[in-house]
Amino acid sequence: MRIAGAVLGLLLLLAACTSSGDSGDSDEPRAEPGDRCRGVSHDEVRGRTPSYGAKRLRSYPVDHAVCAAYWIDHADDGFVPQGLALRGRTAYVGGYGWVEKRTDRACQVAKVDLRTGRTTGFTPRIEADVYGGRLTFCRHGGGLELTDDGLWLAEAERLWLLDPDRIGRGDPVVRVWRIEPGIKGSTLLIHDGRLGFATYAAEGSGRMTWFALDDVRRPGVDDLRHAVRDATDAGVTGRGRVPNRVQGITGDRTGVWHSSSRISCGELHGPRGREVASVPGAEDVQFRGRDLWVVSEAGAEPWIDEERVPMLLRLDRATVLRSRSACDF
Repeated sequence: MRIAGAVLGLLLLLAACTSSGDSGDSDEPRAEPGDRCRGVSHDEVRGRTPSYGAKRLRSYPVDHAVCAAYWIDHADDGFVPQGLALRGRTAYVGGYGWVEKRTDRACQVAKVDLRTGRTTGFTPRIEADVYGGRLTFCRHGGGLELTDDGLWLAEAERLWLLDPDRIGRGDPVVRVWRIEPGIKGSTLLIHDGRLGFATYAAEGSGRMTWFALDDVRRPGVDDLRHAVRDATDAGVTGRGRVPNRVQGITGDRTGVWHSSSRISCGELHGPRGREVASVPGAEDVQFRGRDLWVVSEAGAEPWIDEERVPMLLRLDRATVLRSRSACDF
């Protein structure tokens, strides 16, 4: 009995010490009871730390919901994240290499090991014979999706299908489609058997253009058009509007969610007009289980605003969905 009493006393003492430590004043964001994640510090961000920018992270409304965060190894080479796709413990982060001339910003794709934060593959340029007789390279790279067919990459004028296992290992191009003018691939979503492109608009709403995924996948189809002209075309099956500044799209059982941002603020627009806070500079997003994954361009050297924002982040989904957006777009 004395031993049991001593053990009980020790447990009570430890509990009191823990309680005392938790109740002290702190400048760190306070997590709600039951939250899975409580934010990360600058030193906890995985991957190779960029040489530029301040050695501190930016504060924002849902920074306490961050579970893990990553740098991309090629940040010092001007890599700007835009798109995101996940498979198991691997993230594919699409983007572009920064140069002054916008039309020379080549699509790039990084392959990241989510356990270690290491970039295990990197494709600096994607090109193919798209128009006959000459190579055309992918520019900007606004959206990524991953299906059994492969890794889909959208840009303004073309849609690319890549072999994810060849990222960093030679030519990854499997197939490419031309996009008719007026249908701009600023970002991409594959959801419920449909493939959709959203158009970015700084003011007012942007456009959403839908195709049937089976039409796009059909052998011999290489043009995505407003209306079908011949057997080599897939035609638009639906249209809609998206919020201004849309940078990424994802879907879940409730419907389609849109990621809008500027460098200093980010928000998610959900079904039925719902708006919640996101990451500054948020681009593409993806729900997976209890997590929300986000890529941000706010930590890229061309766009950084003093304090850093990691390039890839995993956040607690429930905490984010309880938040309110403070952006004023």
